[in-house]
Amino acid sequence: MTTSQSSREKIEAFLALPRNAMVAAIRRDSRPQMTPNWFLWDGSRFYVSTTKTRQKYRNFKRDSRVQLAFDDPTGFQCVVTDGTVEIWEDHARGLPFFQQISRKYRGQAPDDQATLERLEREQRVLLVITPDKPMEAWTNWGF
Repeated sequence: MTTSQSSREKIEAFLALPRNAMVAAIRRDSRPQMTPNWFLWDGSRFYVSTTKTRQKYRNFKRDSRVQLAFDDPTGFQCVVTDGTVEIWEDHARGLPFFQQISRKYRGQAPDDQATLERLEREQRVLLVITPDKPMEAWTNWGF
């Protein structure tokens, strides 16, 4: 589906809202493994917080392919894109993105030191997802 400039702006606004991303990884037996997650979109990459104790962390360490789906069933809108995951384990590097995710979904974020302590305690990592194609080539409807 072709995305016009107006549609692109609508998709950007859609992704800016505090909704879940369905994050699909590939299990060792090739079946998909999907989980809902909070996310941040910065116009070129998605950022998703997870922990080293989660299956998706292990799946992405083995296979970096991902599919993301964002859905609003009440507005009959959906966006789906494929991409590649890079795992950032350096909390200082990811701090601005962890903080932005917290502000997006909680309205606020603790100070940097408190956040860094929590990230370490919870064994958090940041999944940095680069879409395989430009937004104009993403699957979408309702825009």
